[in-house]
Amino acid sequence: MGKKPHSHFLSLPPKLSKTGQKPSVKNRVWFIFIGIFLVFIISNLIIGALTQGVIFPGVSVAGKDLSFKTQNEARQILSSINNDKKFKVKVGNKTFDATTKDFGVSYDLEKTLQQAYSIGHSGPLPILGFFEVNRRGQLGYSYNVDSNQLKSFTSKVVSAVGKDPANATLKVNNGNLEVVPDQDGFRVDQKLLTSIIQSAIADDKDTNVVLEPQPVKASFLVSDISAAQKKASELLSRSVILNYEGRQFIPDKNAMGYWLAFKHVQKEDGKVELQVDLSRDQIKGYLQSVANEVDIAPKNKKVNIRNGTSTVEQEGVNGRAILQDQAVDQIFSGLVNGSVSVNLTSTPLAFKTETNRSVGLDYNKYIEINLSSQRLWAYQDNSVVFSTPITSGATGAGFPTVTGLFNIYAKERSRYLNGRPYGWDYNVYVDYWMPFYGGYGLHDADWRSAFGGQDYYYGGSHGCVNMPKSSAAFIYSWANIGTPVWVHY
Repeated sequence: MGKKPHSHFLSLPPKLSKTGQKPSVKNRVWFIFIGIFLVFIISNLIIGALTQGVIFPGVSVAGKDLSFKTQNEARQILSSINNDKKFKVKVGNKTFDATTKDFGVSYDLEKTLQQAYSIGHSGPLPILGFFEVNRRGQLGYSYNVDSNQLKSFTSKVVSAVGKDPANATLKVNNGNLEVVPDQDGFRVDQKLLTSIIQSAIADDKDTNVVLEPQPVKASFLVSDISAAQKKASELLSRSVILNYEGRQFIPDKNAMGYWLAFKHVQKEDGKVELQVDLSRDQIKGYLQSVANEVDIAPKNKKVNIRNGTSTVEQEGVNGRAILQDQAVDQIFSGLVNGSVSVNLTSTPLAFKTETNRSVGLDYNKYIEINLSSQRLWAYQDNSVVFSTPITSGATGAGFPTVTGLFNIYAKERSRYLNGRPYGWDYNVYVDYWMPFYGGYGLHDADWRSAFGGQDYYYGGSHGCVNMPKSSAAFIYSWANIGTPVWVHY
């Protein structure tokens, strides 16, 4: 009886193998490899054909599924979304509201579409795109934000609730060095809040955030203070002696305590240290107190010049002042290395000359009228005996008061001033009338409520010098016919 051929599921078909026997191991390996390769090639061809010109399946932007959408279709979907989103941040019992406009947000639609389309299409084989989709297929919007506006909002939230930690430091109290311990604070994490808002902007959705302040440790603790404390103690233990013309000025520890400046500085490695420095301003402040005792202020020379003739009212005397900046430099550099003794020096202060210029008339009695300041002065024996505000002619309306040196040529009581002879339509009653040039004169003016203002320019008289009735009464009784009247600007 003949031997039956061996059958196997990897046996070649009868048309290819007469025996139908099991192929060799080598042939089976090649058969499997070729099969997998063919499946891989066919799968890539199918996936490439299905995703040609469209966004890869599984890709979404801000939760909007864009699978198999062309870029134009995706553009329509995304552009129809309202990007003006609201943000509500609640911290403790405080609530803060903002919108994307408050952060200066602008969305970049085209960049977003380019990123969405690139996922799955950037690799050499389409089938590998599924791995890329799985890794980064959930996209947010591409956007730009005004970092200053965003920081301003988050800073407002952070500063509204809680308190900052306080670093340990030193202070000098009545000459004694004291340690001020660190204190924990509690704050909202600003970086976390910023990250949440940025994610919400990218996801293009309204967001409600509830945050609780968390404890925040100080960056410089009491346990870190020993080095600064040692340096400050050494500086306070040193002596400073200031010598000037046989006198000594020695600041005590209380005064020197103000010279110490304590400052927290962050080093390159991120750690904080407490630096102990000397304050030049405070040292100079102490030197100013010394200067107040030894400086001599100059006495200025006073010169009066009247009508071109000079007379010395007071002779000038030079003063002196210690050189403070030079002494500050010596104290500052000397204290760094040990105790210091400084011989103060001074510099002369030259007096200045004060000149008082005046112009007057060589008369025992005269009247001065300044139209710029709208004021009248009565002089007797070179001294002002009376002064009053006045209202002169309306220069802007074409009725200026004449200027020059005149004399009172008449005095009358209780009369009417009629402007018709001069072409002006007025007829007013005055109690005191003292003309000094043609129809120009000094007189009272009961119809005016105020004098001395700059309203004279358009609202003044027709050229006369108006004054209150009491002032006119004094001038009338004081002045004589012939008293000079000097009118000027």
